[in-house]
Amino acid sequence: MDHERQVAVLRRIAESGERRVGLFGTHSRVQPASTYTDVDQFALEQRVLFRNGPVLMGLTSECAESGAYLTATFDRVPIVVIRQPDGSLRAMVNACRHRGAPLLEGRGDGLRRLSCPYHAWSYELDGALHARPLTEGAFDDVTIDCGLHQVAVAERHGLIFVRPGSAEPIDVDAFLCGAADDLASFDIAASVHVETRVTEWEMNWKLVFDTFTESYHIRTLHRESLAPTFDSHGSVFEPFGPHLLNVGFRKDIVNEFAKPEAEQSLLPYGTVQYFLLPNAMLCHQVDHLELWRFEPIDVRHTRVSTTVLADVGPLSERTERYLCKNLDLLLKVTGTEDFPLMEQIQRNLDSGALPEVVYGRIEPSLVHFHESIDAALAAGRLG
Repeated sequence: MDHERQVAVLRRIAESGERRVGLFGTHSRVQPASTYTDVDQFALEQRVLFRNGPVLMGLTSECAESGAYLTATFDRVPIVVIRQPDGSLRAMVNACRHRGAPLLEGRGDGLRRLSCPYHAWSYELDGALHARPLTEGAFDDVTIDCGLHQVAVAERHGLIFVRPGSAEPIDVDAFLCGAADDLASFDIAASVHVETRVTEWEMNWKLVFDTFTESYHIRTLHRESLAPTFDSHGSVFEPFGPHLLNVGFRKDIVNEFAKPEAEQSLLPYGTVQYFLLPNAMLCHQVDHLELWRFEPIDVRHTRVSTTVLADVGPLSERTERYLCKNLDLLLKVTGTEDFPLMEQIQRNLDSGALPEVVYGRIEPSLVHFHESIDAALAAGRLG
């Protein structure tokens, strides 16, 4: 976020009033509880949002060198992205063409070829079939191309997007709907991957998003951990098509208002979150980046990947320890305060006793998030 944008956000906060009423949205929203429990809606979300995409696969810095790879699953489609020797990327269905066995798990680097753990069919980094061992004459009458199925992949501004269900090209800037300039200003491609941790939770994928979209809960849910430091009266919301920017901020941000604009900075005080629908939230903290990725498993189970990245490299051991401690703290707060409560909410919604939930004007990012999803499902595509 460049300096002019930071000053504009600071001005909005300064002019919002003592209780930040000026940051409220234009309207509240009553949302059916079935949003989080209905199997048919979940299936539609998976097809429209996750299979048809695009979805954020990861960051350039996570898959920087030849042979580096990332894996994920969207609407049951297993995907692998591999950095090629020429620096380009390939995205493929992560399943052997022989009998469908998975080829890779997690993330890694130094890959030279892919080898199936079932019958050892092997593939080049671009997915072309390399060899079928001990099969002389066994597949001579197979006329189809047995290379890995390719899907669309695009890389821009340090972000890697895939379209799991097809090879339809991805125009990243068009998909970002105006957020590209902000994201480019962070020079994400220069960041350095430090660590990724994966957890699974018994809740609908949208509940993971929900807890990050507003600061209203900080005063109570995070009474001991965050409330002494962070303002819970509101947050700054800006839409980018279906995506959004949400900025939470520390109470001492008021110290910045008295400075000349040329000396003002939002970044030391703000938690700057870019929600990239349908599956990711990229967050700039004071001196590092965090990336949250969400993989819906079923209507009430979600896999969450949390990544911490240094703004620039190379990393010293001290910096790496510091950033890992930040990740420890982050996952302690979400893992002991936010997400366990979201699981309880899921169980309450599953009971059928609550026909709806309510999102208030104090939660404009939450309102926009759900309006964007509902609009995408109605239109059959996101954006």
